[in-house]
Amino acid sequence: MEGHGVMEADRPRDDLAPRTGLAAELAALDEVVGFDPGRALLTAQQLQARAEALGDHDATVSALLWQAEGHQRNGDPARSASIVNHVRDDLTPLNPEHMVRAAWLMSRVHTDLGDRPTALEMVMDAVTAFTDDVPRRLRTRVLIKVGDLLDELGAHEDSLIWYGRAEEMAAGDGRMHMLVVNNRAYGALEAGAAEEALAQARLLMALSTRYQRPLNADALDTVARIHLLRRDPEAAVLTARQAVDAAQQMETKVADALPEYLLTLATAQRELGSTEVAAATLERARSLCGEDFAHTKARILEEEAEVQAALGDYKAAFETHKAFHAAVQKQLSQQREAQARARQTIYETITAREEAARYREEARRDPLTGLRNRLFVEERLPGLLEDWRPGAGVLSVALLDLDHFKSVNDTFSHEVGDEVLRIVARLLEAAAQMPGPGSFAARLGGEELLLILLTDDRESAHRVVDGLRTSVEQYAWTTITPGRIVTLSGGLACAVPGDTRSSLMARADSQLYAAKSAGRNRICTD
Repeated sequence: MEGHGVMEADRPRDDLAPRTGLAAELAALDEVVGFDPGRALLTAQQLQARAEALGDHDATVSALLWQAEGHQRNGDPARSASIVNHVRDDLTPLNPEHMVRAAWLMSRVHTDLGDRPTALEMVMDAVTAFTDDVPRRLRTRVLIKVGDLLDELGAHEDSLIWYGRAEEMAAGDGRMHMLVVNNRAYGALEAGAAEEALAQARLLMALSTRYQRPLNADALDTVARIHLLRRDPEAAVLTARQAVDAAQQMETKVADALPEYLLTLATAQRELGSTEVAAATLERARSLCGEDFAHTKARILEEEAEVQAALGDYKAAFETHKAFHAAVQKQLSQQREAQARARQTIYETITAREEAARYREEARRDPLTGLRNRLFVEERLPGLLEDWRPGAGVLSVALLDLDHFKSVNDTFSHEVGDEVLRIVARLLEAAAQMPGPGSFAARLGGEELLLILLTDDRESAHRVVDGLRTSVEQYAWTTITPGRIVTLSGGLACAVPGDTRSSLMARADSQLYAAKSAGRNRICTD
């Protein structure tokens, strides 16, 4: 893979086999993370260790992103965000799949935080990173997420367009096609659009037959709730029982899934008139609902109050209703704390990234003149040479030196010398802007300066550098160095095929020496 050692075709065969197996095991987590995020998380951690032992960068990144998804689905958005930001900041370059998955995961994190506008921005970043190399299932999930967020933000018509795109992407993949329709149905359900929701439920069942794929527990629960919306509790009870049975058969490890399905069943039983049966179902749901799932527990208490009132036990209903309100307050408090922790994690990561970027920029700037420094040149010039091709303009280097600069410091003081350097730096920056994008100026140290130019031809490069020489000579130095004109000499070298940073700089240095030997205040070109 590019940037990470030898090409795949050059690797020994005994190295390819474990990498191929590792990639397959990572891909298989797609079938696990949705219903058992804890197991997916543990497996991804083990696969990360294997990937690191093999030196497989892409596999390491994949394993970390699966861990991020496991944490997010387990209700820990802060940990998820921390891993994604670590991947983005420290493990570049990322391939298109990783860029899409990272943006999609951050969209899910911001959804958990209740910040849907930012979540939408994040998921649109994922869309813009699409390539044919990104797995269709991942692209489908991203398009579904766009549809979900638009619907939640009130742009229902726009959401249908994106769900339509997701459905086109998912065609032929039963699992993903049914997921699209399920989410579209859920959106209609939440909006109270009974007939639209019913149409989606019927399509969902038709797809189940077409793909010979039974509806999963989540889809069955959606259909059951649609029946409740349409005031058909008998159909709701039947479908909700199927959802509960499906969840038990799959041994789902999503802790609040079965209690949620039991809650739907109990609601349907109450509306059907089976109040005592509903009470027993709710008791079971509450016993399975862990402390970490305050939202589900609160909704169970709310339904229990309804059931107790229907049974005529108004005192118990009143007490349960108070417990419901207390649970809601506790849920809101826990949610605020979790959101605060996640936002703090994201803020700290962003701040650290900004500081790192600032320090990186400062480390590549000369503090006196503000010009780029030698470190920047050593990093940037090899890349320019690699990208440059004969016939695509001229890449040239001009090494420049202020003539007799030591005498300026000795005669007028080092403070005056520093001011001279700052003035020349401004003239140098102006010269670098003349050819257009890609050119830049630098200070290598002392009075040694540099221009990297991208021009149409050699003559244009020479005109820029000689124009700089003239600007320095003609500057109004009277107020800075009375009785003394500042001049510079330069050597210009134009890149040829096979040049390296060292060879190009050496030729420019040779031309600079020639300019000084010829009397200074001139530019020599190779």
